[in-house]
Parts: sequence; C-alpha cells; structure tokens
Amino acid sequence: MPLKDETIDQSKNDSPKTTPFLLSHLKEETEFFNAFKSSHLHHSWLITGPKGIGKATLAYRIARYIFSLSNPDHLKNLNIKIDTSSPILTNNFSYDEEEEGDDTENMEFFENASVAVSQPQSSISKGSLEKLDMSPLKLSSSHPIFERLTAGGLTDLIIIEREYSETTNKLKTEISVEQIRNLKEFFSKTSSEGGYKIAIIDSVDEMNANSKNALLKILEEAPAKSLLLLICHNINGILPTIKSRCRILKLSPIDNENMKLLLREKLPNITDEEITKLISISDGSIGTAINIYNNKGLDLQNKIFTLIPEIFNKKNAGILEIANLVSNEEVFKIFQNIILNFLSNAIKYKSKIELLNLGNTEKIALETITAHYTNIKSLFAIRENLLNNFRLYPLLNLDITALIISTFERIKNVY
Repeated sequence: MPLKDETIDQSKNDSPKTTPFLLSHLKEETEFFNAFKSSHLHHSWLITGPKGIGKATLAYRIARYIFSLSNPDHLKNLNIKIDTSSPILTNNFSYDEEEEGDDTENMEFFENASVAVSQPQSSISKGSLEKLDMSPLKLSSSHPIFERLTAGGLTDLIIIEREYSETTNKLKTEISVEQIRNLKEFFSKTSSEGGYKIAIIDSVDEMNANSKNALLKILEEAPAKSLLLLICHNINGILPTIKSRCRILKLSPIDNENMKLLLREKLPNITDEEITKLISISDGSIGTAINIYNNKGLDLQNKIFTLIPEIFNKKNAGILEIANLVSNEEVFKIFQNIILNFLSNAIKYKSKIELLNLGNTEKIALETITAHYTNIKSLFAIRENLLNNFRLYPLLNLDITALIISTFERIKNVY
C-alpha cells in the first residue's frame, strides 16, 4: 500500500506545548534555572540542536516555569546542584535553599558508531515518564499555568511560527517580517500579570532575511522583563550578529536509554525490534523516530536494504517500486534519512568498526556495497554527492521520483 496515503501529523496529538516531561537535557535546564535565579537573566536565549530532540518542549517549560512564579505555592526559592558527570537519566542532583549560582562532518561516522540497546525496563509504564523528570523547571500537567498555556490563555506569551495559508492549504514556507515586527508592539505593552513577557520563535531557521534583520533590531532594544526564546535547528545558518546577542543553550541528541523510554511512552504498541531499528536511524531525535514509525518508515527501510544487493546484480525493477512508495515530501525526508544513515554505516563497516544490532537484510546490503567500493574515500564521496542533491531538492523543486531513481543509479555506479 502506498505510504503517501498513510502520512500522520504527529504534532496534532503530541506537541511540545502539551508535553509535560523532558528527558536527557537536565544539564541545560539547570543552566537556565541558575541564570534565572541569579537575577541576571539574559533577555534572549538561542536553543539549538538537531530537529526533534526537545528544543520547543524546553522553551514551553521555561515559559510555564516563569509564569508559575506568581503562584506562592511554587518552590521558587530553591536552587540546584547537579553532578554533570553522571548519566542524565539517573537525575543525580540535590536542591539547596541557601546557595545561588549563576573535514569535521566526516568524523561523525566514527564518533557515532551504533551501540547495543538494552532491554526495556519493565518498571517503566505509560504515563510514568513525568515522574522520572526531576528538573527544577518541571511543572505538573495539572498545574493551572500548564492548562492556561495549552489553551492559549496567557496574554504575556506570544508564539511566532509559520502561519497557515488559506490559498495553498499548507503552512507558509517562511516566518514573515510582519510577524517579527509585531513583537515590538507586544513587548511595548505592560505585562498583564506584572511579570515577564515571553516570546517563543519556532524556528529562526524559517525566517527570511527581512525577518532576521527585524529580529536583530528587537534584540538590540529588548526592554526589561522581556524574554525571547529562539529555537534553532542549524546554528551555522544564523547571523553572527543575532548569535552574539543571545545566550546559547546547545542541546545534544537524546541518548539511547532515554530514546527507549520515550519511544515506549509515545508508541505503546512498539516492539523491541522496532525500537532498536528506530534508534539506529533517528540520530537521537525522538521527533524523527516517531515520524519514521508513523509513516511506515521501517517497512521502507527494509525494502531499501533488500533492493541494494539487487541493483548491483542489475535488477532494477525495485527502484520504481520504491519511487512509487516515496511520493510525498514527508516520506521523502524519511527516504533521505535512511539512505544517508545506510551510507554512514557502510563507511563504518568498511572501516572495520563493529555495528551492533544489525538485521540480516541490512548486513547483506552493507556487505554488498562495501564489496563494490574499494576504498572509504569513494563512500564518503557518494554520500556527499547525495547529500548535496537532497539539499538542492527544495530549492530547485526537483521531481521526487527522478531524484530517487538517480539516487540508486549513483549508488551502484562506483567511482
């Protein structure tokens, strides 16, 4: 059955705005918490890292925490000490009431070799992850502020994101300059609750040049008691003048143990084998993993692994089958992820780096491609070539089917 008919918008049911827990980023949450408690909170924070790792979730919980301080029952006089040398999952920290505190791309293949995924903890059941979340920024999902933010009832909070186009029935491709200019009026008004006024921009990557220039002016003239939380997927694409006016919180990909817990929470019917496969191809992004699962990406991956040995034996019929399956942009993104991850693993495999938890179909595909490529340099070259093609796709409005066919033709044509 074609995958294009089964695309699911996960954001409708599980958005950062409604997520009550966040795992794997306790160190960064603590950094913000301590800055806030120091009474010298910077007005602009750039929350950066790969897509789907919890940046927007962190931004919303920061906003909820600050707005909740109007509640006298909130424990706002506590500070935190964290043992950053311990695994984040263990939540190894204690509260203290008295103390206040203020060619590189190629290397990733060798630094991120696949590791074994341990068996799921039977004690972790659905709904229990909120109990594991011991962050000082945590706010219960039953808290009135949590409910007000979810319902859009906080007038001191503004969310800037791509708007919906009634003409195309799609999200617009960019955040407009008018949306950013509205921030100036928003911050000029007095807080309705006497505290901070907060803006979340999701994301600055989707702003055009005019929008970025308008944002820069706001950063230069940020009023007191204002807070801008800027979500950024690729910090290298942000203007240096914007970065220099922000404090940066760099979030890392989610570790395997927390990925396992999150997948079991969000996908209760998932199997151990599916968890292992998703972790291996989602690069520590829970958003990516869920998107792959919901769009039948694991089935697509298996078909691709089966096809690889066939194309080297001049059996090309499967290429058109894949092209027919990958016939919309969302599934095409998954296709790109699978191909690039496979080539990364091929480089590791050729380098004699052990890859754990390989399925038989993937192993045969890796053995086939590495037998045809005589050196690692050729594998790097083909991956870079395909990566450039994928980057050009949205800019040049290339045909998906033609690009998929050329992808496999490129893979089988050895330098």
